[in-house]
Amino acid sequence: MELIPPHTLIKVSNLAALVPHELPLWAQKMLAQAPYVIVRRGDQGAQIPVGIRGFNRSQRFATFLPSGQWQKLISPQQALRYLPNLAKERAKLAAFIKLREIMPLLNGYNWGISGSLQFELVTGIPVVNAASDVDIILPNLPRMPRREASGLIDRLQAVYPEIHTDIQVTKGQNGFSLEEFAQQRADTILLKTMTGPKLVTDPWQE
Repeated sequence: MELIPPHTLIKVSNLAALVPHELPLWAQKMLAQAPYVIVRRGDQGAQIPVGIRGFNRSQRFATFLPSGQWQKLISPQQALRYLPNLAKERAKLAAFIKLREIMPLLNGYNWGISGSLQFELVTGIPVVNAASDVDIILPNLPRMPRREASGLIDRLQAVYPEIHTDIQVTKGQNGFSLEEFAQQRADTILLKTMTGPKLVTDPWQE
């Protein structure tokens, strides 16, 4: 079975299949409104590691979904297709304004959106607030020189600078911060992997 990349949203077909079955009350309420979970890093076999997102930043719950118990998989790239459906009042939030304005700057890249923006675009649940970041996913990005990475970050951050743009480069289950790579403050960089975070000297090679 091909692994499902982290940050993929899953529309669950059978909520009772989630393990453990005893979920926090807030998680039950969220799933009742929007039966979506988010793929986490980890082994994928009979069960897929997933997370439940709540109504605020403090509400997160790690769980597992048996393989095949879903109606739909929505990648960060596919989540962008929901932007035209966003309610007009929600579209006035700074994070969504910034998202629309940086889209031309990302032409030519294979990219998508994660975090609160992705979740709200797909589910319609209002989880984005005035301070929300714009979380960008760049899957399978070819090796980029630090100067080019720094230039891209500067251009994106110049748009609505009060809203931070976080860019994560992913390949399979691995992921690292493009901003951390561009700044080169240390000899190593944090790489997120399916077995946990580790420090590496060359995240592109990993």
